[in-house]
Amino acid sequence: MTSRAVTDPSADPPSPLTKRRAPAETVDASVGVMFDVVRTRAGFDALAADWDALFERSARSEHMFLNFNWLWHWANHYLPAAAELGIVTGRRNGRLVLVLPLLVERVAGLRQLAFMGAPVSQYGDILLDADAGSAALIEEAWQHARGALQPDLFRFAKVRADATIAPLLTAKGFHVTSKEEAPAATLSAEATYADFEQRFPCKLRKNRRRQLRRLEERGPVEIAWHAGTPEAAGAARLAMTLKRAWLNSRGLMSKAFADTRIDAFFADAVASTARPCGVAISVLSSAGENADVSISVTCKGRRAIHVLAYALKFEKVGVGNHHLELALQRAYADGIAVYDFLAPHHAYKMEWADTVVVVADHALALSPLGKLYADIYLARVREGLKALVKRLPRGLTRVLAGAHRSTHGVL
Repeated sequence: MTSRAVTDPSADPPSPLTKRRAPAETVDASVGVMFDVVRTRAGFDALAADWDALFERSARSEHMFLNFNWLWHWANHYLPAAAELGIVTGRRNGRLVLVLPLLVERVAGLRQLAFMGAPVSQYGDILLDADAGSAALIEEAWQHARGALQPDLFRFAKVRADATIAPLLTAKGFHVTSKEEAPAATLSAEATYADFEQRFPCKLRKNRRRQLRRLEERGPVEIAWHAGTPEAAGAARLAMTLKRAWLNSRGLMSKAFADTRIDAFFADAVASTARPCGVAISVLSSAGENADVSISVTCKGRRAIHVLAYALKFEKVGVGNHHLELALQRAYADGIAVYDFLAPHHAYKMEWADTVVVVADHALALSPLGKLYADIYLARVREGLKALVKRLPRGLTRVLAGAHRSTHGVL
């Protein structure tokens, strides 16, 4: 296992692909920027061309979930018809220079502002023109959202410690309600996968080769890559089936996978040629049987593994490790610089990763009821319940998970 670097709010080096441009100290970048709030789906759709241009010139690789097409697919499946958006836009001389993609939600009788994209987006942030970026401009966008949308509560989930919006959250006194780590492997340090593999101890490499030999004894091991085809949509649905079977086997509850909208979201996102958003699927087969499926998202030199799922009969023959080896070889061929495993932290991810970044949920209440909800439920009850479920016997959690799936209509 290799050593790792940790990015957190108190130690905030840029990611391997991050190149920040400091604004001129004598210029207030917020001057001349006109702010607006887009509240409807039609208004969101109308932003496509300008949003794409802003993303192309200014987004960093970890902003993959701020891609317009990604959120367009999300809106098709997760945005209720009567939902109110709260997308803050900033324009200078008509040019879009800022997007804060927010959704207005009613939670426990409160008016809450959250990032668009849940539960499929894994990093939340603000999209800001590199030439216009400044703390003053982000402050103006925040104030505009607060004044125009009148929320009881801001609840920003999955914010990386190195996110553009992170300094604002600290300055405004947002409370961290939960914290995880997202491991990643830096591929740019080595020229080839063979060089990258030398990071690992000889014993670990031998064990992986032994697992592959055992797998090959069953028959041919093959991998297929899918994107932009009807077959890709079918592979996405296969991934969901295998993931739910794995969750069932361990008695685990997942709100995201209990909702079958995730099936349709990924099926559409990976098959779409009109609205591509970097989603691809690889399927590893053994003797003609589907053994392991991976759904990835690629953006500007970063590839994030969003869903990993294997058939339970292959659990002890190392299909996941071999699939990752092939996927990393493919990443080198594609010129990928960072292979992102996303949160949460797991031991198997750290066998491959050399760095982690802290990813946290943040909340700030602006009304007395909002404060009660944030201080009592989000900070104490919710996290306490999650910790309790983790300590329950597997048999009991399996019963609870079954009831949870039944409630959400998942077979």
